[in-house]
Amino acid sequence: MPRARMTRHELKARDEITTKLESFTEIAMDRKKEILIIGGVVVALILAYVGWSAYSNRRSTEAQNQLALAITAYADPTLPSDKARYEKTVAEAQKTLDSYQSLPAGIIARFYLALGQEGLGETTSAVESLQDVIDRGDATTKGVAQFTLAGIYQKHGDAQKAVDTLKQLSDSGGYTPSAVAYELGKALEANKQPDQAKTYYEKVVKEYADSPFRSDAEAGLRRMGFTPPVAAPASANPS
Repeated sequence: MPRARMTRHELKARDEITTKLESFTEIAMDRKKEILIIGGVVVALILAYVGWSAYSNRRSTEAQNQLALAITAYADPTLPSDKARYEKTVAEAQKTLDSYQSLPAGIIARFYLALGQEGLGETTSAVESLQDVIDRGDATTKGVAQFTLAGIYQKHGDAQKAVDTLKQLSDSGGYTPSAVAYELGKALEANKQPDQAKTYYEKVVKEYADSPFRSDAEAGLRRMGFTPPVAAPASANPS
């Protein structure tokens, strides 16, 4: 199957997810170092600790290297088709999980496993994988997984589940506010709730004037017969 072109909105959503994942990877590794330092205080046998620390650091490095193969596979432009890309992503993510499931890299590997599963049409498995990330990950990872899960629900026509997931994400503040507000507007529009959709589309326009989702929110308002409001000055709020 030839590689499908992504829409402008899909590219924006993917960029949001990528940025959050990069941030999480850095945070996770920093926290791993903190855990090891704390462990050094607790463990009485210094030689035993040094041996474990070296082993753990090596394991973390190996896990990151294996995870990198899954991440690279998902975006690999040299593979002949999307199917080949998804299959390789699943294979490399599963290898990471098989060996390093308990490490931070294992949580991100589960996320990429879900992306590959969804790409291959295994939606039930993808939803289960994302739910596992939501249950086990920290606030940042949970937000990325919830945003992705809502997108899967929307893709398959389950607007209400998308709305429910996005409202939880909006309440927690675990993801870029303008992206969540726009997706909520879109899901509510699809769910035949124009007045509520209007509220979230207007929120994007009025509060996040420099958001990459602003023009899409304005288009959503016009599509429903509403006039977009006057935008606030750029950079009034973080997008």
